[in-house]
Order: sequence, then C-alpha cells, then structure tokens
Amino acid sequence: MAVCALPAQAQSPVTIDCSPNSLAQLNTGQPSASNPAIDGRWRFQYLAAYAGSSPANWGSFGDAAIVTSRNASWTSTPANSSTAQWIGLNAWGGQPYIDGANFGNIDGLFQVQFNLDPSVSLGSFQPSMTYSADNSVVDIFINGQSQLARGAGTWGLPQAGSANQFGYNGFGSSRWLTIAMASPDWQAGANTITVYVKSGNPAMGFAAAIAGANACTANEAPSAIPAVNGQPEVGQTLTGSYSYADTETDPEDGSTAGTRYQWVRSANADLTQAAQGTVLQSGNTMGASGTVTYTTQAADDKAYLYYCVTPVAQRGTLVGAEVCSAAFGPIKTTTPPQPATPKAVPLLDIWALLGLSGLVAGWGLARARKRPQA
Repeated sequence: MAVCALPAQAQSPVTIDCSPNSLAQLNTGQPSASNPAIDGRWRFQYLAAYAGSSPANWGSFGDAAIVTSRNASWTSTPANSSTAQWIGLNAWGGQPYIDGANFGNIDGLFQVQFNLDPSVSLGSFQPSMTYSADNSVVDIFINGQSQLARGAGTWGLPQAGSANQFGYNGFGSSRWLTIAMASPDWQAGANTITVYVKSGNPAMGFAAAIAGANACTANEAPSAIPAVNGQPEVGQTLTGSYSYADTETDPEDGSTAGTRYQWVRSANADLTQAAQGTVLQSGNTMGASGTVTYTTQAADDKAYLYYCVTPVAQRGTLVGAEVCSAAFGPIKTTTPPQPATPKAVPLLDIWALLGLSGLVAGWGLARARKRPQA
C-alpha cells in the first residue's frame, strides 16, 4: 500500500482548560501565522481506500489546506461557529492521486494536537464537536484509540443510512452533526483527535467547530471515610486510616500539599468537624495508603478522640469536605493490678509462750495418769 505524505508544518499545540470557549482554538480552518492558506492546528494525510483504520497503517501527517473554493454542497461554517472553515488537500477540496489513479475513493485522516491543562478532570472532559464531512466520518480516534470500538452509543456517530461507509449520514447541505466526545482515552498533557473520513469522487473535506460553553461537566469533589483503630486507653497507640474516592476517578494528591488529617479530642460523642474540639495533632496523610498514629495522653482520659480527614485530588475539583471518624472512646485510665499481700501470722510474746508450754505439759501429764496399768 502506498502512502503519500505531505510536507509537515511546524505545529504549536495549544493548552486547553475548562474556561469558556478555550476549545474554539481547535476549530478547523484557522490560518497559520506563517501561511494563511494552511490550517494552523489541523494536519492531514490520506491512504488508499479500505486501508483499514488501524493507526499501524497511518503514515506521516502534513499540511491541511483551508478550502476557499468549496463544493456547492459544502455550507460555509458549522452551525455554531463563525470561524470554522472546511479543510482538505488543497483550496478546492480536490481528490489526490493515489497509485496513479485519479479521483479514486480514498481514506482521509484529519488530526489536531493539543495539551490538557493539569487542572482538567479527565473523567469529566467531554468537548462537543459540530462537524460535517465529504463523504463520511467513519471513526474518531483519541490518542490513537478507536472510539467507535468503545461503542457507537457512547459517541453517537451516525453510522446509519447506508451499509457503504462512503455513504454514512453526515454529508450534505447544512447537515451538521454534533457529538459529545467523552472518552476514557483522554490524558493529562499531550492529546490528539484524529477524524477518519472516507471520500469518493471528486472531492473530500472536513469541517468542525469545537467551541462554545465549558467543555467540562460538573466535577465532584473527592471524598473520604476515616476510622480509628486501637484500644481506648491512656498510653495506647491509635492508628487513623481512611478510604479515598472520587466520582471522576481523579487520583488523590498524596504529596505534602495533599490530603490533610487532624487528631481531635472532645467531651462530646457527636463531633462532626475538627473545629468543634481540641486539635491534638495535624499534618498530611501522604495518601490513603499511609499510616498516621497518635499515642493517647493522660489529658485524654474520659474524652472521645476523632480522626478528621480533608481529601485532596490531583485535578478536577481539588479539595473535598472535611470528614471526621465516629467517636472513639471514651478513653480510660487503666489501674494496673496490685500483687496480693500475704496474711500476717500472729506472734506470741514470752508470757504467752510460757503459758502455752504449761498447758501442753499439763495435758501430757493428764494423759499419763489415765494410762492403764500393765
């Protein structure tokens, strides 16, 4: 299979966050600063038709031209954008030559690179793309992973209308389609979106607007469930532990700036916040797998102890609500058992001994007198 690569232009990926309209930077057809005829972000390559959509078959990407002489069926811009334009091989959206055959069916790949700001929660990132293509978008890849393989229901690609991939719904005057690109394949830092297009004689092109409101859905804060283990006695070492959870699977920040803990003492058995008691010890947990201990003091006697945790995520909504363990205690002071004291044996003085001796002697004499004669 021959792959025709175009001269590559220098790309300068933008950084996307969750601020409104930051994704508008990824609209197709925004001119390069060095060449207004070339898209400044999107790149393009084409393959022989039916080459297969595996990235293993892809070659090098090159410039994507901004189409200025559009096919009559191509509307000017996506419905929700005033800046997005059609892009293709050249200004006319003409078909390239492949293997010496002119105007044959081809596979076209349109790709844009960008960076995701570390603050973006990957689990809630789902940019909306309004697009059209000549002829059909058959798949979209996020970081080289097929999203069609994830299930058409997830992305809503309109794979209907024809059994022929070149005839899928999505092409025609004003037939812009919109999909929400939620994916498990987004990653912190560098990302790519690759749109796989199949096109027939005589033209091929793609246009998309990735713009509008916040691309991130509401992100839930992390949560924690703390507990205390040990014996509720003065002088004992207690262990505080907790489980960490996040709806969007944003990982815990286990650094010195991450999840925080406080050991708290209170006379009340219904404390819910550390501020309601006396803080005895505090710091960072260094992650849920870490171990935090506290040795009970005499001042803890008859009081309850609590292990309070404030979970912190690495991205998304960072800081969760402080949560305290159930009341542990009350703490008791245990008195060690005393050894048994032996009973005292009464002592007799000299006069008592003399009297006892006389009594014994008299008893012996009396027995002797009663002894029968032989």
